[in-house]
Amino acid sequence: MLKSKILKDLEENRGRPISGQALAEKNNVSRNAVWKAVNALKEDGHEIISGRNKGYYLSESSDKVSAEGIRSYLGDRLSDVEIMVYDELDSTNNEAKRNINTYGAQTTLLVAETQTGGRGRMGKSFFSPPGAGIYMSVYYRSPHGVRNPMMVTMAAAVAVVRTIEKFTDIKPGIKWVNDIFIGDKKCCGILTEAVTDLETGLSSDIIVGIGLNVRPVDLPPELSDIVTSLGITDVTRNQLIAELLTNLNELCRHERETFMEEYIAHSNVNGKHIKYEADGKACLGTVVTVRKNGALEVKRDSGETDMVTTGEILFREKNKNIK
Repeated sequence: MLKSKILKDLEENRGRPISGQALAEKNNVSRNAVWKAVNALKEDGHEIISGRNKGYYLSESSDKVSAEGIRSYLGDRLSDVEIMVYDELDSTNNEAKRNINTYGAQTTLLVAETQTGGRGRMGKSFFSPPGAGIYMSVYYRSPHGVRNPMMVTMAAAVAVVRTIEKFTDIKPGIKWVNDIFIGDKKCCGILTEAVTDLETGLSSDIIVGIGLNVRPVDLPPELSDIVTSLGITDVTRNQLIAELLTNLNELCRHERETFMEEYIAHSNVNGKHIKYEADGKACLGTVVTVRKNGALEVKRDSGETDMVTTGEILFREKNKNIK
C-alpha cells in the first residue's frame, strides 16, 4: 500500500525533507499519487510538513502511533514480529485473545491509540485516553510452554522500568506484582494472561498487556490522587513502544535470576504494611522482601510468615483493622 510505504520513508527520515519526485521514483508512482498518499496520512493524524519546492517531512512533534513508526526505531531488530496498530479497541488483550488462532508470527504486537474497555488485574479498568499513553499487548506463542506466567509479568515490569530510565530521569518503583509507580502514584499497569494446555499444565500462549501513561492529561476526579504519567513530550510513543518491545523480548529469554535482581532493586513494597490474602482469608502483615522466585515474603501481624504468590496487595496503616 502506497500510503504505508510513504509513511515508512517519512518515519525513517523524520525531520528531514524528501522531495515528491524522490518519493515518486522510489515507489514507481506519479507525484500526484504521492501527494494523495501524503494528504491521506495527514487526515489520519500524522503531522507532515510540506511546501512548494520543499518536499515532505514528518514533524519532530508528530506522535501518531504506527507500525511504520515502531519499525523505524526497531531497525533490524525483531524483524519477524508482526505489528498491528488500531485507532480504537475495547482492549488490546481482548483483541489478541479473539484472534489468537490467526496470528502467523511467533510474536505479535498489538497497539491501540485508545481503549474503550482497558483492563487491569482483578477486573479493574485502565483509563486509556487517545494520544496520551501506550496501550499495547504482546502475544507470544511458546512451543515449549511457560511454567510460571508470573515471571513473565515481572519481566515486563523490568522492561517498563528500563524504558522509563533510558528516556527520563525518573526513578520508578515496582509495586508487587505488576504496577509501576512514580512516587506514590501509579503510571503503568501490566496484565498477563495465559492459555494453558490441560494435558501438560504449561502455558502455551502468553499475552502481556502494558498500559503506560506518557503524556500529561486531565484525569477523572477519582484517579487524580492515585494516577500520574511520565509527563514527557520529547520522545515519541513509537520510540517508547519499540524500546519496550525490545526490552521485553530480551528479558523473557533470560534466566530468572538475571532480571529478578533488578526487579527486587526497584521494589517499593519492602517494609510496607499491607492487606493480602493467605489460606483463603484476608490478612495484615509487613513485607519482608520479594524472593527471586517471585513470591512476596510477608510477616503477619500475628507472627507467622507467608509466601504470597497470587492475588493483590493493598497498602495499609499499622494498627488498622482489616476492611
